[in-house]
Amino acid sequence: MTPAADTPENFAPLDAGRHSPCPTHMASLFCQCYSFILVMAIMNLRAIDLNLLPVFEAVFTEGGITRAAERLNLTQPAVSNALARLRMAFNDQLFVRAADGMAPTPAAKAMIGPVREALAQLSVGLDRQAAFDPARSTRVFNIAAGDIATLAIVPALARQLEQERARTAFHWMQAPRQDVASDFAAGQIDFAIDIPAFARPDLASQRLFSDRYVCVLRRDHPRAAGRFTLAYFLALSHIAVSTRRRGKGVVDVALGRIGQRIQPAMRMPHYQPAFHAVMASDLALVAPVSLAQRYDVAIRELPVETPELDLMLFWRRDAEGDTGLAWARSKLTTATQNEATAPGTRGRPR
Repeated sequence: MTPAADTPENFAPLDAGRHSPCPTHMASLFCQCYSFILVMAIMNLRAIDLNLLPVFEAVFTEGGITRAAERLNLTQPAVSNALARLRMAFNDQLFVRAADGMAPTPAAKAMIGPVREALAQLSVGLDRQAAFDPARSTRVFNIAAGDIATLAIVPALARQLEQERARTAFHWMQAPRQDVASDFAAGQIDFAIDIPAFARPDLASQRLFSDRYVCVLRRDHPRAAGRFTLAYFLALSHIAVSTRRRGKGVVDVALGRIGQRIQPAMRMPHYQPAFHAVMASDLALVAPVSLAQRYDVAIRELPVETPELDLMLFWRRDAEGDTGLAWARSKLTTATQNEATAPGTRGRPR
């Protein structure tokens, strides 16, 4: 996700009706698997073995039988046999040979979304039936987040997991906003961290933390001390941080309200190289204060009023009863609170 450099004014809400949550009890999950097959009208409902669906998903994702077999811990002949049964059941080749492995047919592409959603819901349903023990579980929690949230949470989270000797894993990734809804529905992510405008009816949420924007300069920059007026700020050469190719950030919107603008000398998708560029040049950067205080830079108050950056934690509303997700959620929120109170991670710039 890319919450760090985006602003609510430029945020286009996702279609809230694209992915309706399915009941998580076992009968409904199996009905979901069968229903999409029925709609396609290409097979006998009673002929399909639902154990074949993980094979279908693995071959689709891995793009080949060998990698799918390794992922499923099966032999290649077993995967080939399962694929043959799937082809017969669906009356379609499903996958054809390509230069880099096996490519899905149009029918396979149409099926993968419902299959992944059904498998994800089934996994959640099974997990809910057992008590979650982080010392024994090797479950992986996938989180879509940007630079700001990752840096605000990961250090304290790592300390927590070491202290508790948890065997679980937290995998962090960035994903375009337009993909997050389908990633949630397919079970490819468990959490997303973004601004409040990302809210959807099918997602539950809670506030993680708020931050504010400041201007960052190298320590010996001529404007690192003394008066820092709007005219001085506008005269600087700036770096813009955004994962989008174009579009306005919070400072652009704030300046636009008073009839001013800046033309960035550089635009990049991540904050870390931006901070290093600042420390090596006369460039200026607008960034959250929590990030700025981690670098050897001068921090100046912005001469223009900007809204605070609020970040929320989102998860599937129909997964509220998942004890594993509840544990992971508590670790994320506790880590945020611990990191916010750690020395050197918050404070007022001069």
